[in-house]
Amino acid sequence: AGLRSALATADDRDLLLFLHGYNVTFADAARRAAQLAVDLKFRGRTLLFSWASAGDPRLYAVDEASIDWSERHFRDFLQMALTETGASRLHVVAHSMGNRALVRALEYIDTEALPEGAASLCQVIFAAPDIDAARFQDLAALFRGRADRCTLYASSGDVALKASKLVHGYARAGEAGDTIVVVDGVDTIDASRVDTSLIGLRHSYFGSARSILSDMAALVNDRKAPSMRFDIKAVGAPPRQYWTYRT
Repeated sequence: AGLRSALATADDRDLLLFLHGYNVTFADAARRAAQLAVDLKFRGRTLLFSWASAGDPRLYAVDEASIDWSERHFRDFLQMALTETGASRLHVVAHSMGNRALVRALEYIDTEALPEGAASLCQVIFAAPDIDAARFQDLAALFRGRADRCTLYASSGDVALKASKLVHGYARAGEAGDTIVVVDGVDTIDASRVDTSLIGLRHSYFGSARSILSDMAALVNDRKAPSMRFDIKAVGAPPRQYWTYRT
């Protein structure tokens, strides 16, 4: 009820839902959600789904168990945001391991079957997803068309995903290079050329690099297609076309 009231006084009746990744405390997740809303100049209201990350880089396996357990709970939360808040549009940004819950929710929620008056699922952003690349491709075929636009940000300089690949033995969906994921219904953005020298292990580049934040703002606020966005250019041709930054 409080959210419905807040949306009624917002500049836009849009919701921005953030789903954090591995090794993130509740406080850090809340700060990142707020930071995204400010940096994107988001005109609606912001939601955070915080799953029980241990907040400890040594407890990767614990976080994997927690995000698996959280899948159904996130699906219920997403359904609530779409149907019970009075929002016009819902945008979702998931980072790293949080994408595992998001892709499973998209698999099960049929947005065409939502009740009258429900929000539309507008922009879905997969930021540096720590999920098996082949599994992502399989699931993408199932959730194709359930959002207005899906965007995947990947990088060949993501040290955390390189470590995850060593652990699992398979490429991750957030990796660029030879294994970059290009799938029908998802716009893939290769962020490898973005200057990430001051961003630690580079895994949180989506929330720290100005060019990526500007691109995300064009997505969320203006709903621009890749071909209409200034900072990126096409690489290759369909069906293997993806996008990269100009500088």
